[in-house]
Amino acid sequence: MNLRFQSSAAGLGCWCLVVALGVLPLKADIIDLRDGGVLVGKILNPTGGPTIKIETDEGAIIEVDRKLARIRTSMERDLAYVEKVKTRGDSLEDHRAIVEECMSSQMLTLANAHRERIVELDPSDRLSWDHLKYFRDESTGKWIRREVVMYKRGKIKGDKGRWYTWQEKSLMDLEKRYTEQRVSAEKELMRWLKALDGNARQQAEAQAYFQALSDPLVIKKLLTLFQSDRSPNRVFYLSLLEQMPASSVASAMVVIAMEDPDIMVVNRVLDFLELHDESVHEIVMMGLAAKMADKQTRERAAYCMARFPDQRFTSMLIGSLLSSDLVRPAGPPPGSTTAGFSTDGGVGFSGGAPAAQQRLNQHKNVLAALTQWTGENFGYDIPAWRQWFAQANAAVNLDLRRDDY
Repeated sequence: MNLRFQSSAAGLGCWCLVVALGVLPLKADIIDLRDGGVLVGKILNPTGGPTIKIETDEGAIIEVDRKLARIRTSMERDLAYVEKVKTRGDSLEDHRAIVEECMSSQMLTLANAHRERIVELDPSDRLSWDHLKYFRDESTGKWIRREVVMYKRGKIKGDKGRWYTWQEKSLMDLEKRYTEQRVSAEKELMRWLKALDGNARQQAEAQAYFQALSDPLVIKKLLTLFQSDRSPNRVFYLSLLEQMPASSVASAMVVIAMEDPDIMVVNRVLDFLELHDESVHEIVMMGLAAKMADKQTRERAAYCMARFPDQRFTSMLIGSLLSSDLVRPAGPPPGSTTAGFSTDGGVGFSGGAPAAQQRLNQHKNVLAALTQWTGENFGYDIPAWRQWFAQANAAVNLDLRRDDY
């Protein structure tokens, strides 16, 4: 016998088949397999473990990977729901009671179906509307779906139920396409690198590819290969980087200039960057200036900056001439008392190690860059440098009220 109930809830408006008695055992558990198969029996471990163990009516134990299966609702719970619905009426109180019972049994879909009937009987039931994810339009007083609200706000639904503006979604799609193109270009690069070790025909085709290579999408991969490979191949990778558009490869070259231990490589990179126009120099200087704040990278950054005179950064170099460190001498902390033998054979006491002191560091490459840029040399006298800089950049006060004749 087929049991069913009629739901007049908004959005359903049709007869819903609940359960077919006699097809399955009353207390059977059902497992839907990803390949379309179905297992029926009693689940022994419904919540834990990498596999689901199910005991069939014949007593056999079957195990399936939990990732490849889904546990369906027990038939016993469905039957209990049907019996309750048959004894209820169509009043607000009846439907609210059924909602509570469905929620306690984790039957969320059916609970929402009854909520839809509730808002048909009482359109002012705000709690039911909220559960159904409807929002009240303050201008019209009507309840509208979440999708409509988000559309009016200029948002669209993306992955994992998240909402984005059209601009955000466009940028995400653009970034996704860029990533896909970059991965494809990097795979092609690696394929041709392997072809260099192939037969004569493969080597000739690979050499032709590398001679014409100028795709900025492979810059990141070439930089990684250059930094990780200490064999003679790294010179080849550097030459490929030098084939790239200068504005695209400038940031990668700055990384090499700042981090490579071989000063000959550093000078080669600086020579390459120095040959290009002001737009490339702008990228280089912004990257190097960011390294001046760190005392550990300041000397290398100043060495590189000396090649690209830019008066906008003169004041920053002046402020970077000196730095200080807090030096703590070895020994017990200050204030502690230690005992020891004195020179005359007695026992003496001391007050611990000396207090920490400030150590002043002079950055030679910063001074060299300043001297090269300005033609002046005030040593590490920062006040003298600042006084000169103020006088050299003082505004000329022109009296425009007087005529020349």
